[in-house]
Amino acid sequence: MVKHSGTTDTLDLTEVRHIERIVVGRYNPHNPDDDGFMDRQIDKLNQYLYATPKGTLIGKDTTFKVFKFGENTVVCQQVAYHIGFKRKPTSLPR
Repeated sequence: MVKHSGTTDTLDLTEVRHIERIVVGRYNPHNPDDDGFMDRQIDKLNQYLYATPKGTLIGKDTTFKVFKFGENTVVCQQVAYHIGFKRKPTSLPR
């Protein structure tokens, strides 16, 4: 069983019928659009966790990618959040 943060409600994993995967992070250091995209993904994650129907965080994956630019090294990180729902929310795009 998974508890919603800050509440006493629990979600039994056998009740999960829909999972959304939200990826937050920078994976392309050359793309200036990444900041806006990350903000939209964070907003979507918060909507899934706090709007009705409320989702539950059931998993998280972290990945890294290392880029070398001459003498400089850039490490980019992405975090994929897996949000479980008892049913697919009607507010999600098809």
